[in-house]
Amino acid sequence: MRTKSIIGLAAATLISACVSAGTDNTISEPSETQSVAQSEHKKSAVETELTSRAQRIKKDVTYLSSDLLEGREAGSAGHAVAVNYVIEQFKEIGISPMGDNGGYVQTVPLISVMREDEGNVLSISSRSGEAISLTDGEDYIVSASSAGEQTSVEAPVVFAGYGIVAPEHGLEPYKNLDVDGKIVAILAGSPAGIQTEERAYYGAQVAREMSERGAVGVITIETPVRAKRVSFKQSIQRATTSPSMKWIKADGDAYTTSPNLKASAYVSMVGAEKLFEGAELSWPEILAIIEDETANVSSFEMPISAKIEQNSKHEQITSDNVIGYIEGSDPALKEEVIALSAHIDHIGITRKSMAKDVINNGALDNAAGVSTLLEVARIIKSGERPRRSILFTVVTAEEKGLLGAQYFAQNPTIERKRIVGNVNLDMPVLTYDFTDVVAFGGERSTMKAAIEDAIADFGVSLGEDPFPAQGLFTRSDHYRFVEIGVPSVFLATGFENGGEEAWSNHFANNYHKPSDEVDNGVLFNVADKFASINAKIAITLANQDDRPLWIKDDFFALRFGGEMQSQ
Repeated sequence: MRTKSIIGLAAATLISACVSAGTDNTISEPSETQSVAQSEHKKSAVETELTSRAQRIKKDVTYLSSDLLEGREAGSAGHAVAVNYVIEQFKEIGISPMGDNGGYVQTVPLISVMREDEGNVLSISSRSGEAISLTDGEDYIVSASSAGEQTSVEAPVVFAGYGIVAPEHGLEPYKNLDVDGKIVAILAGSPAGIQTEERAYYGAQVAREMSERGAVGVITIETPVRAKRVSFKQSIQRATTSPSMKWIKADGDAYTTSPNLKASAYVSMVGAEKLFEGAELSWPEILAIIEDETANVSSFEMPISAKIEQNSKHEQITSDNVIGYIEGSDPALKEEVIALSAHIDHIGITRKSMAKDVINNGALDNAAGVSTLLEVARIIKSGERPRRSILFTVVTAEEKGLLGAQYFAQNPTIERKRIVGNVNLDMPVLTYDFTDVVAFGGERSTMKAAIEDAIADFGVSLGEDPFPAQGLFTRSDHYRFVEIGVPSVFLATGFENGGEEAWSNHFANNYHKPSDEVDNGVLFNVADKFASINAKIAITLANQDDRPLWIKDDFFALRFGGEMQSQ
């Protein structure tokens, strides 16, 4: 295991790039933000005159998404520069530090795990010991493991359907299946028929469920539904070109909910044909069953054993969260805290690429979210102090699995019980003049009513979830607050007034690509409006008499012990 030291770029570069916080920080009325036409995603924006707030946001986004920062991958030198930039802005705005040791920073210890090119093998043999031929890169790909630089497991294989444990939905794959000391084969994804956000929760528990029952390895099998979302070729590219990460606990071990799993492999549908030869169900029979996406697939022992060998390079690195604080004005309510969050990391430089531009700048994802958060801080700080305190959490390693937010939630720099609500900003699409916003998860708590009240003055409506099948409520940093029982929402621009086209364009052409750049159609007067709305929402939540509460008997409140309405 090697230790990687992280050094920042020249301090002079950072200082010269810092911008003034300014003083024009009252909340804009809708008329202050110009209505602008959608930009056609060309290099030049259609806005002819920027508000002072829009100019500040533009400077922030431009700097944070510049090539100098090399895509802000967690633990990189460019990420360290971005962190220093946010710290300088917090100081200039007058935000108090609330990180470790009286500073702004909470250092997150991480292990970076990169798959080596050689030594990653999945071997299958029948009960009689006859080898079943598999081809690396065609039939399977072995994933890197944080359990060790070289790990190997060899055991009988059992099949557990999707591996989802949800008895209330008739899913009990381990009821009559012994997985202790075995390798578990599961289908990628989860069956339909469960509410999508709840389905995403169950999917996230799959590894934990099998690990707790003693499984030592896992083989995940590509399905037609998964292949439509991510091709096997794309899965190989992800596994071989970008490191995975986990945060490190005080005892020096990587944090994981599935410590017994020492190795894993992903098998293509081509490889699955070979995997299920002679099994209780053949692969074509399984495909026929799961054509009905709500169908359950029975579990059974397979007539094979498997050996998974993985070889990876481990590095211990650090990457920082930035935590700031505005103390509330009410003697009692100031002990309650509304947390605002945005991730500052992106995916860095594309490895093993011959393209001319390999820097994934992440202008919308998530330089725009962080820049919005900075402007929200300026607005709040310039006005009357809200009754509750407000915490600004700019977190790292979201792209690696919401790790910075998880580290903060598990190791908070303030008393955990003080945090009563969270509003998260992640990849606001600001290339059109939005007329609605979406609060993912808003209907699960009393925060929805507060958000509707806050946006009313802006002539903006609260839209429905435009991606209900994606379960987005579980896929950004706010979910780490949910996991400690805190009512949370993820706020984004909606689908009205050209929004559907803009979102589709971003996902198809710019998402996690070098083309997500500041000069690719970002409208900064629109960003001003989005920041003003976010500030109003934060102030509303901080000033209302009652703290945010989960709706009575909400699924996530029950799972994570959140405080609910009495009726």
